[in-house]
Amino acid sequence: MLKNKCYVFAENAKVPTHMHFGQYILDKMMEHRDTVALIDADTGESLTYGELAQKTVDTALSLTRMGVRKGDVVSICSEKRFELLSTTLGIFCAGATYSPSDITYGTGPILHRVKITKPKIMFCSPTAFGLHKESFDTVGCIDQYIVYGDEDKPGGISFKNFLTEHADVKDFLSVPVEGWKDYVLILFSSGTTGLPKGIPLTHLGLMNSTMSFVNDSLKGERSLSTREWYNAYGLGFALGALRAGATLVYSARNGHEDCLAAIEKYKINFLQLAPASVVELIKSSVLDDYDVSSVEGIMSASTPLAAEQVRAVKGRFPNLRDVYQLYGLTEAGSVCNEHLAPNGPRDGSVGTPGYGFTIKVLDLETRRPVGPNERGEICFKSPSVTPGYLSVSNDDFFDEEGFYKSGDVGYYDEDRYFYIVDRIKELIKYKDTGIAPAELESILMQHPSVREVGVVGAPNVDCGEAPTAFVALLPGREATEEELVAFLEARVTFRMKLAGGVRFVEKLPRGSGEKLDRKALKIML
Repeated sequence: MLKNKCYVFAENAKVPTHMHFGQYILDKMMEHRDTVALIDADTGESLTYGELAQKTVDTALSLTRMGVRKGDVVSICSEKRFELLSTTLGIFCAGATYSPSDITYGTGPILHRVKITKPKIMFCSPTAFGLHKESFDTVGCIDQYIVYGDEDKPGGISFKNFLTEHADVKDFLSVPVEGWKDYVLILFSSGTTGLPKGIPLTHLGLMNSTMSFVNDSLKGERSLSTREWYNAYGLGFALGALRAGATLVYSARNGHEDCLAAIEKYKINFLQLAPASVVELIKSSVLDDYDVSSVEGIMSASTPLAAEQVRAVKGRFPNLRDVYQLYGLTEAGSVCNEHLAPNGPRDGSVGTPGYGFTIKVLDLETRRPVGPNERGEICFKSPSVTPGYLSVSNDDFFDEEGFYKSGDVGYYDEDRYFYIVDRIKELIKYKDTGIAPAELESILMQHPSVREVGVVGAPNVDCGEAPTAFVALLPGREATEEELVAFLEARVTFRMKLAGGVRFVEKLPRGSGEKLDRKALKIML
């Protein structure tokens, strides 16, 4: 068998033979036992890797004492806090499967997920316990609620009273698993194109993914975690940072100025951000009031940043060397990452393939693999990719070679750097031409008054779909529809207009991981 010259092959990661993600992270933490692992920016409290490892072991042993076994699902519903990560790692080490619950969800969405995963134990923050226990009770699968803090609650025991078991870390061994097939995580799709689907990930897959997510250069660096740990981007970065031996600084408050205050106070070296946050920093009127000279690197994921935005954010941070873009999916973790690119970041690119990935780009019409600089659907396979969705047919998601069909349109260049253009289902059919809304959005985002923008197609008898922009302006800034339409038309290189006009909103609807919810925008039309 010969390699297909149109396929892009990445290096393989070096993984331990036990293929147990929990044991892998536990061993890594002990390598950095004297380094500070976590800092709560709201309280100033800190935890070393040695202390985090000990809490992980005690959590795993206490779960085992409660009857948790390999194959059981355990969930956490909480905002960011110290106990959350030690609980997560303890679940892994107990051989169980972890499925996070989003504290911000309403009754319907959160119960949809719980009914699929059927957790045996539910950890909650006091806030989440008050909000959701009554709803969780209706599912009938949860044997025990454990509430973070020192006080028992009616119907739940405190985390302090749950932690009954203790052993020295060096005497502990994680419950054995078959890492190539046993599930370590069940996450969920964003739900922007239908009901959210359960996404199981194996121990081997998560190990492979976290190696791609954050490289060893973050060892000893102070990294600011701005995303929630119940979504894939937030959890993936947190686990990757712990693997690398970074000091992870976090806040339960993720506002613009909260971020800047944490950077100044804790001399943050590396920022994990979403694209909307990057744009907010570019246009910030208060950024110059804070000392951000410690920042040397930024990671951004979810949607691509335009080259102009990368250059603009470098202009706001005096010592910022690199903006690393990541292309990832909940189904696969870090598919491409500029951390891994041999020649460093490249404007507009999301980098080169993550460890263990084989990627092909298929022509949208012929479905044949294409070469460099030709657009098509990005398809890939890797140990990191989910074995398949839960409770739904997977026939439409994998091709005959076992490649996952991402639904993303993109291409790679001669150096095998990848570029993401848009989603197949989101292309706007304007006068028989497929228009990528992301390209229009990147232009409108350059306007000094625009904070965020989403473009969708409105049904139109004359042109098929009329591109329509939903725009949220920065506080205190003004812009008219006519001004934004003219701004766009002066910069496009093809005959096109915002035929559907501009609609102003306070904020755009987003799914998990800050992904723009285009389905909600179309409903708003």
